[in-house]
Amino acid sequence: MAKPYNHRRAENAYKKWKEKDERFMKKNGMPMDKILLMRDFDRMQFNSDRRFFEKVDYDSEQKISKVVQPNLSELNDPRTIGDFLNSITSITFAELLEEFGFEMQLIIFLMYRGYCAKEVSKITGIPEWTICRRLAKLDYTYKIRKTNK
Repeated sequence: MAKPYNHRRAENAYKKWKEKDERFMKKNGMPMDKILLMRDFDRMQFNSDRRFFEKVDYDSEQKISKVVQPNLSELNDPRTIGDFLNSITSITFAELLEEFGFEMQLIIFLMYRGYCAKEVSKITGIPEWTICRRLAKLDYTYKIRKTNK
């Protein structure tokens, strides 16, 4: 069973921290009225946090955190080029990929999957410098279209 919220421990920790904080502010020349204003604000924050932590059930929090969640990247990870094209949210970028053709779509898909230009070159048979040149052209065209809209 987890420890319940301990008022005395929390209050002592707050007072220790606040005394150190006020000493620092005085040492650095902060006026006393500002220090008192900060003290009131910090006390309100501390009381708010205390009300929250009094109601937290630590046992249930631990149980919830141990539950295995599905990996969202696996759920949303496109497996085919068609899925990849459908997952693109930028209309401008999707239109550009259609204009540049299937080879460019394949290059972008493979790079999205984590391959570098050298690996994409080996997979597709397109020279590495051609891939880099096409990517630069795609980037340039995309930036122009984004600024024109």
